[in-house]
Amino acid sequence: MNQYLTSLFSSIFIDIDHLENHYLTVDELDFLNNKLNSTRDFESDFYTDSLGSNLECLLLFLCKNKNLITSIMQGNGTDQDHIDLYTSTIISGNYDCFRFDLNKFNKTYESNSQLIKLYRIGRVGESLDSLGNSWSTNIEGLKAYYQASGLSENEIIRRPVFSTTVVDSEVLFEGNKQEGELVLKPGFNHSGATILDTILKKTLFK
Repeated sequence: MNQYLTSLFSSIFIDIDHLENHYLTVDELDFLNNKLNSTRDFESDFYTDSLGSNLECLLLFLCKNKNLITSIMQGNGTDQDHIDLYTSTIISGNYDCFRFDLNKFNKTYESNSQLIKLYRIGRVGESLDSLGNSWSTNIEGLKAYYQASGLSENEIIRRPVFSTTVVDSEVLFEGNKQEGELVLKPGFNHSGATILDTILKKTLFK
């Protein structure tokens, strides 16, 4: 990945290792390297949907957040700016997306050493040993996520829905308020997680 792209993705906390080794194909990486080499390139039109949905998702995210990303790259970014990118509505829950490096985010959540119950709609194939970091504080928040993501009932049934309890010191920052989203620290500790059964999932998301 060229120097400009490395600087761009580092500044907005996107996980470069995941991009290069898991998310993008060789052809998609070649397109990025050839298309985005400078600030002038970033200011131009670089969107395409001809090389696959993963690259399209990434390019659409960059295009729709171009002003905010430019501000961050100029050194004017705030903690909230990075959270706004993380919670961008361009990133849909109905497909596996590129990832952010949560180790780079500052902790902005005010903890009170309280236990909190959380819920999560997982990715296909996600398990109790590979839990993601974005959770909801209530079932209504999960429903809001489900509706906003465009997931069908059949897709929900295919995905695991988790419940867990954590001490609120494990929370890194608040995400989407409508979804009651809390984003937990990388490698967060929890007091056991369970998977909701299929019948209960059908009841929750009607």
